[in-house]
Amino acid sequence: MTDSPYLVAAGATWDDDADAGAWIAARLGPVGTSVGHAVPHGYDAYAVVPYPLTAGGADDVDTYELVLDALAAVTGDQPVHCGLWEGWGFLHDPGTDPRYAPGMGAFVAWDDDEAPDPAEQRRARDEALAAMALLRVERPAAPPLHLPHRAYHLWTGPLWAALALRHEAVPSLVWPEDRTWFLGAPIYTRELAVGGPAHVVDALLADPRLAARRATPDDLLDIDD
Repeated sequence: MTDSPYLVAAGATWDDDADAGAWIAARLGPVGTSVGHAVPHGYDAYAVVPYPLTAGGADDVDTYELVLDALAAVTGDQPVHCGLWEGWGFLHDPGTDPRYAPGMGAFVAWDDDEAPDPAEQRRARDEALAAMALLRVERPAAPPLHLPHRAYHLWTGPLWAALALRHEAVPSLVWPEDRTWFLGAPIYTRELAVGGPAHVVDALLADPRLAARRATPDDLLDIDD
């Protein structure tokens, strides 16, 4: 399996299978917008953090980084697992050319009186396709993790590898090997959900930059409607 250069740069690799996340489904609440469907039940405490929706934006990364900062102390050097929703348009199938895979397109245009000859137009379009292709990511050939109504590609690396694909999206599921905490970032909400030890949640609540609130698994997340 070929790993994305973005994953390699972050010290991460795609998982060969979905076994690392096999425990999650049995601990999720009913399908919906509850905290307990974004983060498994069973943690000592939960918090919800407002989160912008635009993938790859600076505000997104800042919020995500602040949450990861709070989780770093209890994570140490252990491996961390990340789950990326399989439906993102920047992903392309293994072995396909990212310049022409579904979801890809480039259009270049000029004013009528400034249009170059056809050869130059083709060159400009090829350059645009090549630049866009650099941002695309080849999905792994391994089977995804299937959770109710969603499937996720998994990768494993150090904590900060959660930001490996930050130029396009952040993972919807993040947890360390020992499952001490869990970070859920559902694609359909304006909020992150975190479950973990009480002192970790307290640290999130104490950071005024996050505007976090204490939650329970039954609380509802603010959805993108």
